[in-house]
Amino acid sequence: MGWTLGILLGLVAVVLASLAWRVASRHWSLPCPSLLAWSFEGSVADWVSGTQRTLDRMELTPGQTILEVGPGPGRLLIPAAGRILPGGKAIGIDMQPKMIDRLNVRAKEAGVTNLTAQVGDATRLELADAMFDVVFLCTVVGEIPDRAAALAECFRVLKPGGMLAITEMFGDPHYQSRSKLQQLTAAAGFVPAGVEGNAMNFTARFRKP
Repeated sequence: MGWTLGILLGLVAVVLASLAWRVASRHWSLPCPSLLAWSFEGSVADWVSGTQRTLDRMELTPGQTILEVGPGPGRLLIPAAGRILPGGKAIGIDMQPKMIDRLNVRAKEAGVTNLTAQVGDATRLELADAMFDVVFLCTVVGEIPDRAAALAECFRVLKPGGMLAITEMFGDPHYQSRSKLQQLTAAAGFVPAGVEGNAMNFTARFRKP
């Protein structure tokens, strides 16, 4: 009985935190709290969020160097790191130290050795020019107050011909429509490279000329 009550109280806490975050997020651009991000770990969460489908849409191949901006605890980045083996390298940049700590723990538990995670600002990436084959963001663009600066940084660190992949899920308080993403990415210098999915869950791809 005790453990059942504990689980129920935990679920209630997550729901209340989620509601509070959603209300606040409609007024301010707030990153997803670590409590909520960690509640979406595991096989069930992967199925609900469409983790494998999202990875398929990004067309990752062995040997690539990839970057995820705002990876959280690594729901996408950890399996993505496996898809670019052999020879590939994955990097994650998140503004929240707790997310990076959790990501590093999960990567170690999964035996992933080609992944580096570090705290950083999406609008001022401390990374070299033309370094990546793929840069991706999942339900993150809307959390960044200066989206133009963040997308300009994505453009800068991508190799010529490299791909930016942005995944959005309807219901997220920071949801960005396909038309809005096209406007933002065009201003940064990207050209459209296809969209997969529907308004509820889609991945839009853009190329750096």
